[in-house]
Amino acid sequence: MPAVRTPSPAPHGPRIADGGPVALLRLARTTGSEHFQQALLHRLLELFGADHGAINTWHPRCFVSSVGIGYDLAAMSAEWNRIGGGAMDFITFAMRAQPEQADFANADDPRWQHAPPAWRAFLTRHGIVHQMGVAIPFEGSETFAHLYLNRGPASPPLTPHDARALTALTSHIREALLVNRLYAHARQGLDEQSRPMALVDPQGWILFANRAFCTAWPELADLAHAQAPQLPADWLSLSTAKHRRLAAAGWTLEVAADGPNLRVALQRRRVRGAAALLTPRQAEVARAYSDGYSSKDIGLRLGLSPATVRVHLRNVYARAGVGSRSALRAWLAQDG
Repeated sequence: MPAVRTPSPAPHGPRIADGGPVALLRLARTTGSEHFQQALLHRLLELFGADHGAINTWHPRCFVSSVGIGYDLAAMSAEWNRIGGGAMDFITFAMRAQPEQADFANADDPRWQHAPPAWRAFLTRHGIVHQMGVAIPFEGSETFAHLYLNRGPASPPLTPHDARALTALTSHIREALLVNRLYAHARQGLDEQSRPMALVDPQGWILFANRAFCTAWPELADLAHAQAPQLPADWLSLSTAKHRRLAAAGWTLEVAADGPNLRVALQRRRVRGAAALLTPRQAEVARAYSDGYSSKDIGLRLGLSPATVRVHLRNVYARAGVGSRSALRAWLAQDG
């Protein structure tokens, strides 16, 4: 997990005139990709007098990577998933509705007051009383960086001036992210157009992912049963025998040391005759299920009880090494 640090005290309110945009670009050119978002976040917390914050990289439906300062990301991610935070996070909804336009909410904001009690308790438990954030799209992809700069109960509320200042800086933040990704391409070999690659810490938390990895992550997260941007421990083993589940789904994986971290590279391997691993009945059930039919519908079509269909599906999932309908569909598609 990325180190959790508390930034040095700073006067509240943005200090963009202090060379902010130029300093961000210099930071992007001189910092390794595995450290850049943490360093960028620290700089922005100082600029805006925020107490804590996070940068989350999102591909549709799931996290790809996350860094935070002032939070225990593991505990926060687990609680966020447990309470269904994705359906209650009103500030993120507002950010995604207007990319590159910062939004904020203080404790007296009506959205805060009308939020479900579980969400208000979550924010309070993590010291978030005043929230501000902006969604930054990655050019040419479906991936977004979600930037959050938050203040605690001892700090003054955020203001429209803070939001305007963050909006004005957002294009420079996006440029810094792009420059650093080009840095990763040129100096660290994380080519945006190559196979999926990522840098992770020893516990598997994703520090940086190239574009191919972001695109593949929804399927990989499903295979890993991951609810946070963290790879399972058995994937990080240098022994390929530990990667049977990935191999069954058509992926090969390589793990190598990269300083104190690990470099993970994946390759989609075309598997011939995937359905040949199934019995004829399992193949029938699998194809019907991947086409969108329910267990009841499949039972009616094949003369089976829904319970028997579910047994066949459990066996299919085990043989294919998948955990969802979409992953099963992709696995069957390998037959062409």
